[in-house]
Amino acid sequence: MARNVVEMDGKPRRDAPPPVSDFWFAQVDVRLGRIEFMVSRLEWQVWIIVCGCAGLLVFEIVKALSGAPS
Repeated sequence: MARNVVEMDGKPRRDAPPPVSDFWFAQVDVRLGRIEFMVSRLEWQVWIIVCGCAGLLVFEIVKALSGAPS
């Protein structure tokens, strides 16, 4: 069996341009990332406030139980 190399002329292969929806999804991902960052920062701030209030409440309870004057 003879192995013959044959030239095949045809259109060069071009990659298709990305769909427009990729740009839209990238914008949505960026905005959702910013929202998630802000929510996590807000969550930490709320926890700091809750812990601070709990600490003040513990001090007030200890002061009331020890019988110290106001």
